[in-house]
Amino acid sequence: MLMKSTAISALLLFSTACSGVEMKPFYPKTVVEPVTVHKLSDNEISIRYRVYPESNHYSNGVNYEKIGDALKVVIGRCSIGETCEPMAKTVIPLDDKWEAEVHIPYHGEKIILVHSGAEEQIYP
Repeated sequence: MLMKSTAISALLLFSTACSGVEMKPFYPKTVVEPVTVHKLSDNEISIRYRVYPESNHYSNGVNYEKIGDALKVVIGRCSIGETCEPMAKTVIPLDDKWEAEVHIPYHGEKIILVHSGAEEQIYP
């Protein structure tokens, strides 16, 4: 079973790397707080976070990667005028609180938000 799990993890890591998805964290924890997580169904969760106001970049969603029993999530960053395709795009327009919301698949993993300089378990 361990071999099968390792093979699946390797496949997910390989497919993420091949898809060109950026898993590099750009934002420190303090600029995206508050972060809230809500379970939407047995196979989907909602993550809401603060969008850091920048003049040349913006966040249009998150990228994620399953590693073992954890789903690591990185808030994406895109240059203005550039086309960026995060794995999970924001599902609401930017509101007056400068918050974004994404929905991602969930299958019982620990959800780890990866910041620049730190990782934090945000669910459960």
